[in-house]
Amino acid sequence: MLRSRWSFIIAVFVGGLLAAAQFGKIALTLPEVAAAFGRTIPEVSLLVSLVGVMGLMLGVVAGALAAGLGAGRTYLLGLVLGAALSLLQALMPPFAIFASLRVLEGIAHLALVVAGPPLMAAAASDRARPFVMGLWAVFFGASLVISAQLFPPLLRVGGLPLIFASHGAALALLAAILWPMVPKGPRNAVPLDPIAMHRSIYGNLRLVAPGLGFVCYTLTFVACVALLPPALDRPDLATTLPLVTLVTTLLGGALCRRWACHWVAGLGYGGVVVFVFAAWAGLPFALEVAFAFMGLVPGASFAAIPALNPGAADRTRATGAIAQLGNLGTVTGTPLLAAIWAGAGVDALLLSIVAFAVLGGVLAIWSGHRAAGEQT
Repeated sequence: MLRSRWSFIIAVFVGGLLAAAQFGKIALTLPEVAAAFGRTIPEVSLLVSLVGVMGLMLGVVAGALAAGLGAGRTYLLGLVLGAALSLLQALMPPFAIFASLRVLEGIAHLALVVAGPPLMAAAASDRARPFVMGLWAVFFGASLVISAQLFPPLLRVGGLPLIFASHGAALALLAAILWPMVPKGPRNAVPLDPIAMHRSIYGNLRLVAPGLGFVCYTLTFVACVALLPPALDRPDLATTLPLVTLVTTLLGGALCRRWACHWVAGLGYGGVVVFVFAAWAGLPFALEVAFAFMGLVPGASFAAIPALNPGAADRTRATGAIAQLGNLGTVTGTPLLAAIWAGAGVDALLLSIVAFAVLGGVLAIWSGHRAAGEQT
């Protein structure tokens, strides 16, 4: 039986933390970025979304290309390209050039998040694989928590250039460490037809089901962290809600050892519905419990990738779909829910979260059940 390569798994996970830091290094330093370029915070906030927009546009294409190039080569390419772009950003070029570097960084980010899960899944034993996928699912939240602790002292010592240079150096060091460890494998020809790529993935429920279970999570999670603290006048939620989900995301992956991934995701969404209603009714700590349930969803969604797709190429394609659908939720969720809050108030915001949780649960259970049936 295959034994888990834990040192390799942890190294790839560290690359995921650095991939998430491609968002965090701008999102967590917006006042300093605005001051550096002599612009307002809303103007420079575009720099955050540029990386996500690339994922929305090219997620499936990246998954298909990575399946042909191989997850190992794709991951190394993401590390090297990301390192070079961060080091160029450390030079603090004019705003237009910096924005162009952020667009290219979106490509590096995609390479890492599309190739990382298949590499970790292949390096894990059958028993450990659901937990390992749950570990990958915490990469974004864990990276933001770590970055929030590291960035203030780095800013005091060397400002933004030191943050960007440190990020680039860490990516380069990890590339050097992983270079001899990453499986290269044979290359496979991939037709460069984006329409055909999308049709081949979205026409196969096994490939798209993990993303269908994931999209409503990304649509609500970032929006809730951004909007609920001011909407409810509870600034503590900005810290406590992401921390709560870190633990339960790992649990979501672990639960998939015993239960089908789509039922675990459905449980997560069901808990969100119940406890958001409880929070609306005034029950103490109900929102924290709702987010504990929400954390089950990404762990189960990433565990569904290898559960439904035994082949390495299909896992990579499925990861491309989950990246694209995840970015669809991330890019659209905050402005959509902010507009609902501004137009109809806090009650409408909470009911919208419930509605998206119901939709997410239906999508996860329906697609996962159908895809599992096709597999047998």
